[in-house]
Amino acid sequence: MSVETMPATGRLAELPVPLARALGRLAAVSPADAADAADTLRDALAPVGASPWPEVAWRFSTLTGPGFPAELAWASRDAALRWTCEVAGPEVPSHERLTRCARTAAELTGVPLDLSAWSPTQQGEPLRWGAWLGLRLLGGTRRAKAYVELPPQPRLPEPWAATADLLKRTVAGIVWRMAGSNEDGSVELYARVPEPKPTLMSTLAALVEDGGAIEGLLAEVLGPRRPTRGGGLPWPSGVSVVMAADGTPLAVTWFSFAKVLWSSDERAAAALTGLCEREAVQVAEGSLARYAALAAGRPDGRWRHGMVGVGVDRAGGTWLQAGLRPT
Repeated sequence: MSVETMPATGRLAELPVPLARALGRLAAVSPADAADAADTLRDALAPVGASPWPEVAWRFSTLTGPGFPAELAWASRDAALRWTCEVAGPEVPSHERLTRCARTAAELTGVPLDLSAWSPTQQGEPLRWGAWLGLRLLGGTRRAKAYVELPPQPRLPEPWAATADLLKRTVAGIVWRMAGSNEDGSVELYARVPEPKPTLMSTLAALVEDGGAIEGLLAEVLGPRRPTRGGGLPWPSGVSVVMAADGTPLAVTWFSFAKVLWSSDERAAAALTGLCEREAVQVAEGSLARYAALAAGRPDGRWRHGMVGVGVDRAGGTWLQAGLRPT
């Protein structure tokens, strides 16, 4: 590898320093899942480490601000560790990454990940990054998710296109950017909302018959803030809709960057932890300890928290989630 590696033995010694540090902290509270994450990330990132362009291989990705090709993630409602990463070096064309995602997912989980519905969506279209692979790890169980880049004006496959078209008509300016394809056949569609209006959350809530739970939680996350342009939500805002294999909406999430919501990583961590401790959201046993380990990285002048999300499902359960750059 062209990046610094840890002067240690074992699994962590085979990872770039940022990942080794983060998983080393996690090992103190969840040794088995930290070891599984080290093994799977080592294998998934092997093509990046073998790139013929070593001078850019560890800083080319659009996945994180500094270009590091892997991100860790946390959600309050379960104690799983989530990671997302590139499955090929910068020399591999974006259109080839979807196939590589499917192959790598099968190698790591033993379960095929059928991404055939998304190949026509990308075919002949301009792409920036193509596809990333995500893995959810908990107690020895591995579940894969492919994050598929959607081109401008995507031709979304049925049965998920119907809900996407509905939101296109009801949310001004919504732009579908990415699809998360799960091994159980469910799909999460992600969109950017350039000028989010105050009615955005009620529109989302109606998809899952939420009754306002997500609106109240989001108000707590935002706190007293200056009105945004048009009196709407912070810009940029993003949304996602999880749908079953038959197209039924199961959950919705609102997203924004942590740096838009708070002035520092420390304030972001305090706000997220505080909401969990007040039981404002679903919090699984062990979830907060894992978040604390992942979020406790040393400052390096760049944000560790990336996108932060507020979600609700059809049962009315609410949660918080955050992407965390390894440090």
